[in-house]
Amino acid sequence: MNKITHLEWSPAISVHISKIDDQHKKLFDITNQLIDAFESGAEDMLTIISELVNYTTVHFHEEQVTMMNYQFPGLTLHTREHDKFIEQVEEFLKDYDTGNKDLGYRMVVFLKDWLAAHTSGMDMEYADFVAKKTTKEK
Repeated sequence: MNKITHLEWSPAISVHISKIDDQHKKLFDITNQLIDAFESGAEDMLTIISELVNYTTVHFHEEQVTMMNYQFPGLTLHTREHDKFIEQVEEFLKDYDTGNKDLGYRMVVFLKDWLAAHTSGMDMEYADFVAKKTTKEK
């Protein structure tokens, strides 16, 4: 198995809303803790996954409120992606609980890849929309 690289937040994926950028940084940190726990064979992976899921739920709510406040037209699609993510994580956890311990690697890679792709892709769509709308309002 290949070593899983850490996520790195950079200004290139800033949504220019400090509260959400801070949440993204924290999500990256928790994901990196999960990668470290997996790589070292630590027993507390489920604790970290639980923290990640809980914090992700808070973060998704914050993003959705922001998108609603700015009347972002892609809100429904974006929310659907959030819901699919939660469903996938719940599916992983169900399989993991039934004794499928091989899921660890796949789950960690999925979490890391999804978060990286989502913050640098879909989140940039609403960030651009909010930036344009904010510029027009000034």
